[in-house]
Amino acid sequence: MLVLHNDNHRAFHYTLPNLVTLMRFSSGLMLALLGIVLLWTATGADLGVEPITLEVPQFQLQMEPDSAAVIASADVDQLLIHLTKRPSQITPGSIFTKVNTDAANIIMTTTTLADGILCKLDLGHRAGFQLRKGRNSVEIAFTDTQTRVHYASFLLQTAEDATTASTGARGPVKRVPIIPERAAADKYAVVVGISHYSDPSGGLTNLQFADRDARDFRDFLFSPDGGSFPKDNIRTLLNEDATSQNVRSALFTFLTKAQAQDEVVLYIAGHGAADPNDPRNLYLLTYDTKLEDMGGTAFPMWQLQDVFTRVLKAKRVITFADTCHSYGFSGERGRGKKTNNLVNQYLAHYANDADRAVITASDISQLSYEGDKWGGGHGVFTYYLLKGLKGEADFNKDGTVTAGELFAYIHDNVDKATEGGQSPMALPGLAEHLPLSGVGLRKSVHAEAWIPMLFDGLSGAAFDPSRRESR
Repeated sequence: MLVLHNDNHRAFHYTLPNLVTLMRFSSGLMLALLGIVLLWTATGADLGVEPITLEVPQFQLQMEPDSAAVIASADVDQLLIHLTKRPSQITPGSIFTKVNTDAANIIMTTTTLADGILCKLDLGHRAGFQLRKGRNSVEIAFTDTQTRVHYASFLLQTAEDATTASTGARGPVKRVPIIPERAAADKYAVVVGISHYSDPSGGLTNLQFADRDARDFRDFLFSPDGGSFPKDNIRTLLNEDATSQNVRSALFTFLTKAQAQDEVVLYIAGHGAADPNDPRNLYLLTYDTKLEDMGGTAFPMWQLQDVFTRVLKAKRVITFADTCHSYGFSGERGRGKKTNNLVNQYLAHYANDADRAVITASDISQLSYEGDKWGGGHGVFTYYLLKGLKGEADFNKDGTVTAGELFAYIHDNVDKATEGGQSPMALPGLAEHLPLSGVGLRKSVHAEAWIPMLFDGLSGAAFDPSRRESR
């Protein structure tokens, strides 16, 4: 250290730092500048805007991440996805795409550009990837060289009205006479309804009537028209009983009692959402869910696929699915960026095959509603579900309500009651001949099993465009 001293000015005293001190100062300054640079370049997920856009060349349409748009027709040849990060910043082999929940890398080609990567999806290259009338989803995810995951989804709604039960677009469902099949043997049910959550202060809003919906549906199963289910064969989980562990036990253990010839009913009313920390992962929110730890406290939607493929022995399945998204969040979680709600679509994907019927209480990324105006306090879906099962959906007046009749009834009435704000949909696998209530269940005839899997979750507030609350 060098000290300068002026004898004529006793107050003057200056110390120059030595070389080691200068080096320490320089190193600290460089680290600070490096931190600023890294913060500045950490765009994408850190700043809430993903470096991903979708282009539909046929309609000259450009879409921002997590947005929706209406297109004139489902007849689309190709989709272009632009990744606006330098190729050197994207981990090789980390790009994954989906169209309507199906992995689409098999129809994808990539081109490296100066300012990013262009992903081309050739929808006509293989069967099964063409867009459908109604709502369609496109997803893409990739990992950058700093191990950050980037994800975006896009919704493409066709302007064409669907007129069959195979889609959820607006428009009346075509009604045709349906002859029911014979009823099943023994009957089992899991009924879940969650209106109140253990940690609402953490940002998860409570619901009004989900528990009442579940209780009334369970009571209908006890009735002769509902199948006269034995009390010991129904597992009911309401509010504080519907913990993640109890739901898992009901689905993975209790339902193993049902054999191939039996009937199983699963009804769930409550929130469903994507993980705020990673929107690729979807969950059923149980009573004890904490939003900051969905992975450890909620029920993963993909485990429902295990229920369908590994637990249930019955061959025929009908699923009524109503799940939702982060519109059910309040506080800081609720003020984040809006993302598309694909929970219903994935549930339908997990449950659907050639012998199964899948009906969701709302279309992809739609809200669903609840309020006093429906039966003194119900979700609109369950209100019309119960009315339909009690006979109003019996289109051909044969005394039995079939899956096809029930869907047509629910779709038309819910769509009308919410002024198009909520439109139940069904997938092409709808087993429309399955008897759901009435004479067909009162007969003690043993036949092939069918499995109505009823998910009614997430009804939101009574329909009011100025006050939308969803499950």
